Amino acid sequence: MPRLELTTLSLRYSSWSMRPWLALTHAGASFTTKCVEIPSFDSTTLPERRALGSVSGLFPVLRVDGTAIHETLAIGEYVAEAFPKAQLWPKDQLARAQARAIVAEMVSNFSGMRGEMSCALFARVPAFKPSERAARDISRVREIWTGCLERSGGPFLFGQPTLADFFYFPVLTRFRTYSVVLDGQLAEYARALEALPAVRALVDRARNDPRITVYDEYIRKLGGDPVATL
Repeated sequence: MPRLELTTLSLRYSSWSMRPWLALTHAGASFTTKCVEIPSFDSTTLPERRALGSVSGLFPVLRVDGTAIHETLAIGEYVAEAFPKAQLWPKDQLARAQARAIVAEMVSNFSGMRGEMSCALFARVPAFKPSERAARDISRVREIWTGCLERSGGPFLFGQPTLADFFYFPVLTRFRTYSVVLDGQLAEYARALEALPAVRALVDRARNDPRITVYDEYIRKLGGDPVATL
């Protein structure tokens, strides 16, 4: 097997880093994690970030025997192909296309939610009120989850865990952090996703990853606690 090294930002905050970490862990891959610290992207240059292991200036990056894959979706595709027994995409052709569609939507959309609801795994903001733009994003995620669960029967978006669940897990953490209520079928889905061994391992790992002051300060500015559930 090739040597796999995943370079991430802190798993406490980096939604993009969470996704391939979950996929690799769920697939049973043997890999090492290198967590790098960047106080602020505004205060670091592209050469400095490349020196830390980035390619484009962003993270995560998966190195396969030293060769870099630097986009999260491309990393997910590599893991799905390298570990076919994990079935990270649905077997059915149409379901597989639907899964890819909602993952692509996750990668390219939801800027309102991303901008207002920064990912902070252990934080809680009890009285958060999203803007109209963020509220539309929340509504769309609910719509995606509901439609997938109704078609598949659950407990995961396509019956069994796939990349679609791992790409949307950071959204679930945002819902938890910013007090977005889930009930009925969506609450059951959230519980199933949070109970996955890979997700529990991620949470345990993230407890030991570094804190980033700017993200903690944002949570405090909203009246929240950055480590409410630590």
